[in-house]
Amino acid sequence: MKIGIIGRTNVGKSTMYKALTLEEVAVEDRPFTTIDPNRGIGYVNVDCPEKEFHTKCNPHNAPCIDGTRYVPVEIIDVAGLIEGASSGKGLGTKFLSEAMEADALIEVIDISGKTDGSGMKTEGYDPGRDIEMVRTELISWMGSIILRYKPKSGEDKVNNIYRGLSGLRINQETIKNGIKDLGIKEVDETAAGKLAEYILSRDKPIVIACNKMDATPELDKKISDLKNRFGYEFVPCSAAAELTLKEAEKHGYVSYNGKTDFAVIKTDNSEQEKALATIKNILKKYNGTGVRQLLEKVIFTVKSYKVVFPVVDEKRLTDGNGRILPDAYLVRNGATPREVAGMIHSDFAEKYKGAIDCRTGLKIKNDEPVKNGQIIKIIV
Repeated sequence: MKIGIIGRTNVGKSTMYKALTLEEVAVEDRPFTTIDPNRGIGYVNVDCPEKEFHTKCNPHNAPCIDGTRYVPVEIIDVAGLIEGASSGKGLGTKFLSEAMEADALIEVIDISGKTDGSGMKTEGYDPGRDIEMVRTELISWMGSIILRYKPKSGEDKVNNIYRGLSGLRINQETIKNGIKDLGIKEVDETAAGKLAEYILSRDKPIVIACNKMDATPELDKKISDLKNRFGYEFVPCSAAAELTLKEAEKHGYVSYNGKTDFAVIKTDNSEQEKALATIKNILKKYNGTGVRQLLEKVIFTVKSYKVVFPVVDEKRLTDGNGRILPDAYLVRNGATPREVAGMIHSDFAEKYKGAIDCRTGLKIKNDEPVKNGQIIKIIV
C-alpha cells in the first residue's frame, strides 16, 4: 500500500513525512522545501498473534516490539501544491501524477490558520481555502484527462476513459460504476468533472491531517466547521511533537511507546527538559500526537485494509525457514488468499492450490476474502 502526503506549501508536509518514516529530508520553515518526492516506509501498529499463541515471533518484514507488530506501508511526500497546478503552474502536473501513485492521500493543513495560501506566516487564515483548492485542482486535472479520452460515437465509455487513466492506478470498475451511478450519457466538461470527483473519492480518498493542533485555540470548533463544509475525515495532530519524540528516542533520550506516553531516560540541559514537558502535556491533553491515529484512520477506516500473517506450517506457524510468524502484510479489502500468495512471491500465485485458516484448521474458499488478523497457510 502507498500513501501520499499532499497539501499547500509550508504547512508541515515534510515534517509529517519524517515523523512517519524518520527519513532524512529537508524540514524548513519556508515554501517549496520539497521538489522531488521523498519516499520512505512508515508503520501501522497491530497486535501480534504471538500473545494469543503463547510463542515468540521471528519478524522478517514487520518488526515486533512487546507484542506490537509494525506493519510497513510506503509513504510518498510530494511537492507543495499551488493554485493553477492543473493548468501547469508551479510543479503542476508533475505533482498531480506523483500523488496518483498512492492508494490514499493525507492532506496536511495548518489548522491554526498561521500559514497563508502562499506558504507565508500570517494570522487568521482559513485552512478550508486550502482544502477547496486541492480538491479543485485534483478534479480539474483528472477531468481534463477524461475529456481527452471521451468516446466518439459507438465507442465504449468505460474502456476509453480507463485507457486514459490507466497510469494513475484507477480501478476500471470504479469508472464503470461512476458512469452508471451518475447517469452519464455524454462525456462533456460537467460530466467529466463529476466523474473525476466520483473516482477520486473512491480510489484516491483523502484524510485531512489537521496539523499544529497544539497551537490552535478552539480546535474542536474549527474542525467541526470544516467537517460541515467538506466530506472528509479529519484527524487533529502535531507532526512536530511526534518527530521530536521519535528523534529523542532514536538518540536514547526517551522511551516512546508511539501512543500516549513516553519515559525520559536522560536530558542534557533544562531546555530539553522543558521541551519534553511541553510534549508530555500535549500527549495528555490530546491523547497522543495524532500521527499514529492518522495512519490508522487512512488504512483501516477509510481504505478498510486488513493485516494477514501468511505461514507455511499451520501447526508451528512458521515459514520455510522455520521462522515463527515472520511476515505481516497489509491487503486491500476483499483480497483473496490467492492475492496474498502473489504478494509473497509471483510463483506462489501461479502454483496456488488453496489456503488454510490456521486458527480453525479449515480450508478457505478460493473466492473468500481474508479476514483482519488472519493467519493463513498458502498451499502450493
